[in-house]
Amino acid sequence: MSTKISVEVFDERKCLLGEGPTSSGPGNNHVMWVNILENQVMWRNLETGIAGGYDTSEHVSFAIPRTHGGEVLGTVSGPVLRGPDGKIHQLPTRSTVVGDVDTTPTRWNDAKVSRNGDLWLGTMAYDVEPHAGALYRYTPNSSFLERIVSDITISNGMDWSFKNDAFFYIDTMALSIDRFDVAADGRTISNRRAMWKVPEGDPALPDGMAIDEQDGLWVAFWGGSVVRRFDKDFRITAEINIPAPFVTSCVFAGPNLDTLIITTAHNGQADAVPQSGMTFICKPGVKGVATNLFPM
Repeated sequence: MSTKISVEVFDERKCLLGEGPTSSGPGNNHVMWVNILENQVMWRNLETGIAGGYDTSEHVSFAIPRTHGGEVLGTVSGPVLRGPDGKIHQLPTRSTVVGDVDTTPTRWNDAKVSRNGDLWLGTMAYDVEPHAGALYRYTPNSSFLERIVSDITISNGMDWSFKNDAFFYIDTMALSIDRFDVAADGRTISNRRAMWKVPEGDPALPDGMAIDEQDGLWVAFWGGSVVRRFDKDFRITAEINIPAPFVTSCVFAGPNLDTLIITTAHNGQADAVPQSGMTFICKPGVKGVATNLFPM
């Protein structure tokens, strides 16, 4: 039987498409996320409650803190580095990948920095065209992106096991949580297989994820009003019911990494469900893993 966990509102600002939460800074108290389709990077301090953010010139699908300040942003024409002073520096784009041509308008979606500092970032078509997306890897200070997995529809949640021998990944429309083996170099992945499939008739779609110190995966479910924890054997051991239908992602935060921050989207239905698009907070009963910062 799974444990039920209650939540409270962490931030009342409503996002059309809230996504990609991270935690960083002293005590992992600086929580940051994006409102993709309204061009916003948002943040709130877990300790002080002080909130802020800034606008971007394009849709922004992720904002990951850098080791020396600023963020790496997943803008449509990016990725880009944003400095603490707000200045933008272009990184290599998908145009550097041989044969990589968008046949339909495409944007970045979820992204994460691996344990060895690589940026893993995925795409999706705006109209969710099947197999039009892909998963890419950017090695810091290199001159091009590498396409790692093709034929993706909505590239979404990802994370690495404690021993860095497994890479967990979600292509939402594949309706599964997948595992890859990670080679000794900590970078090469292989042997993809589905570890859990959405039960037939269940409308909830797997979205973003976070991993705890026991290698438990906390997966947000779009259309399901829930975050579920999967143990090493992919049994559901905990559920967090969210008072909003479109749950998108989560991250561990706070000095002990024992606080879970959960993002949602109102998806144009802000009036139908009052708390849709807000960001939530809870104590899940386990400690998580710190956000890996981008080393550039």
